[in-house]
Amino acid sequence: MTNSFSNPKVVITAMGAVSPYGAGVPALLDGLFAGESCCHTVAELEALPMVKTKVAVTVPEMDFSYIPRRDRRSMSRMAKYAYAAAQETLKSAGYDTPPQGLGFFMGSTLNSISVWMEICGHCHNGHLELVKTSDFLQIMNHSPLATVSQALKINGPCVGASDACATGLMNIGLAYLAVKSGFVKQALCGGTEEYHPMFSACFDIMQATSHNFNTSPKEACRPFDKDRTGLVCSEGCGLLFLETEENAKARGAHILAEIIGFASNTETENMAYPSAETLRECMQAALQDAHITPDQVDLLNAHATGTVIGDIAETQAAQAVFGPAICVNSLKGHLGHTMGASGSLETIACVDMLNRQTLIGTKNLQTPDDRCAQVRFVTQNETRPVNIILKNSFAIGGNNCSLVLRRPL
Repeated sequence: MTNSFSNPKVVITAMGAVSPYGAGVPALLDGLFAGESCCHTVAELEALPMVKTKVAVTVPEMDFSYIPRRDRRSMSRMAKYAYAAAQETLKSAGYDTPPQGLGFFMGSTLNSISVWMEICGHCHNGHLELVKTSDFLQIMNHSPLATVSQALKINGPCVGASDACATGLMNIGLAYLAVKSGFVKQALCGGTEEYHPMFSACFDIMQATSHNFNTSPKEACRPFDKDRTGLVCSEGCGLLFLETEENAKARGAHILAEIIGFASNTETENMAYPSAETLRECMQAALQDAHITPDQVDLLNAHATGTVIGDIAETQAAQAVFGPAICVNSLKGHLGHTMGASGSLETIACVDMLNRQTLIGTKNLQTPDDRCAQVRFVTQNETRPVNIILKNSFAIGGNNCSLVLRRPL
């Protein structure tokens, strides 16, 4: 899928985040540019001998008591992350309250597993009467979207695409199309996720987790590296504020970046194993939508979670599209795989790389896997001209999307 609209230009004017580095965009960017890994051992995983991985990433403890109780009681942890990120985004955009008709595009991979487990425990023990109305409101598929929009009084269209690991970027892409088409004038968009050990256990069953660095967890997630064995599950929320360039200039907003292209497609052969051909087609469609050639792209910010097959397929696709000279990095070694939030948190980092004119090095990439196609891996922070970045998010289940960002002209 690509868009067919020629005008207007769509720009990013604000961002908000809750990440494993803590609350706020500054914490996220400081941690990434400092090269800090957030991975750590998890007691719940250490207590499960049948699960090979013992490493995950979690957001530091946060105080959400400032959220009014009437709203907070219906919010899961990921909804609270989204509330905090939304408040930061709106404030950065210059709004005390959401503008009239603001579109809200946000989803997650799953709803709150911890609340589900609590409900199932009550049912199993024969105490269904202990299940509260607020419990149900926390496990709806669109619960974060619904509870945050009501708490903040966002009254425009609310759309909650759930596309596993591609969720965050897919919602940015849908918001981009909505603004470009005139469906909405402004949009808040991204993804959110909360960690539960069940995430790690499920990926472990699929033999897709990192398990050979349990005693040195900060080295566990290592995209493209020859010693990688899989991903490290994580959590967080990233949101961006989109609007037309005309609207942004009219209200004196600071333009951080322009979205110039978006594309999405679906893998039809295997739900768990991506094909390089399908990934190539997705990236090429995004370039076509952006009306640029491959040589104009300065960086490919890869999905690259650290799985053996996924990283190989993505580099093969990248080489087919861009050739061996393309700069490629991944942020999963820093953040882990934040699932539904990964596309939006990493897009925030891409916007900042454009503005700083500095590429973030891929954490823990020491010796590139010979099976990965030849590309120019960015292993250390690198200051250089950066005008256009293509950002990928590819999901288990075969949902793929690519977004093209340009530095403000």
